[in-house]
Amino acid sequence: MLRTVLIFLTSAFLLAAGGCKSDSKDQQNAGAEVDPELGRLNALLVQDPNNDSLLYRRAEVYYNLDGFDEALHDLNAAIKIDSLHPQYYHLLADVYLDYARPNDSKRAIDVLLTAAYKFPGRIPTLLKLSEFQLIVRQHDDALATLDKILQKDPQNAEAFFMAGRVALDTGDTTRAIAALQKSVQYDADNSDAWRFLGRIFSNRNNPVAIQYFDNALRVDSNDLESREYKGAFYKRRGEFDRAFEVYRDIVVRNPDYSNAYFDMGMIYLEMDSLQKAYDHFDLAIKTDPLFVMAYYYRGHTSELEGNIDAAKADYQQASGMAPNYAEPRAALERLK
Repeated sequence: MLRTVLIFLTSAFLLAAGGCKSDSKDQQNAGAEVDPELGRLNALLVQDPNNDSLLYRRAEVYYNLDGFDEALHDLNAAIKIDSLHPQYYHLLADVYLDYARPNDSKRAIDVLLTAAYKFPGRIPTLLKLSEFQLIVRQHDDALATLDKILQKDPQNAEAFFMAGRVALDTGDTTRAIAALQKSVQYDADNSDAWRFLGRIFSNRNNPVAIQYFDNALRVDSNDLESREYKGAFYKRRGEFDRAFEVYRDIVVRNPDYSNAYFDMGMIYLEMDSLQKAYDHFDLAIKTDPLFVMAYYYRGHTSELEGNIDAAKADYQQASGMAPNYAEPRAALERLK
């Protein structure tokens, strides 16, 4: 029965290609102007239209250009020609998930279930399936998939990492810590696991969080996300000098890292250094013009300084960009 269902699913994917936009000459030429690699692949496929590896490569390019219909068309064609390449299914699942039409997340899962059936011993495919099951919040299914991996490889660090993420998503931080610690036990260079551990202990206001963030940075010194969490931990504990040191290090490494400017602005606001707070919220907006909270807090700072017109302008901007954001709406009502 399972085999029949999976064969049906594969057939459905191939039939779905007929409903996608075909890569007409106009589409190919337009895409080639955007990406020279696409033009090169188009020319090669004119000479060899049934080359599945070229179709797969072109699907990658289309996917990176958000050409989801074209990517689906090429991937289904590639799988029809040769269905024994797991990476074809992986990319097909990515396309469905990012396309995000109704039922596309289910289609993505079904693609990976098909791949897991066709390549039952392939751990990267099972890991990807578990990740997608986590994304769509199929927690029990994700754990069942991870159990299959651990039966094959009891010391698989990535499987323990995924198990930790599933536990976190269900709110079970105790199980998450156990799984993540297993992950770094078997792979001390898993910076993501170190970072997740740091975040858990940071939320518990436990100083061991710093050790975990430092371990993540030992693996990848350019990991600005871990640096940001480290700064946020110091900020939460009122250790502002240490927090500023971390945030300034971040913007030296990446002058466009808007969150660091915002976080520094929040510290200056707490210290009643209004002009410095305003300047840093302003920098956050200049480096990220879509930073809604930065508009709100720049407006809040302007209001505290008595500049009501500037405050209203920022509150209106924040409210217009995020209609469900209550604070700027309430501020505008107050200023009326």
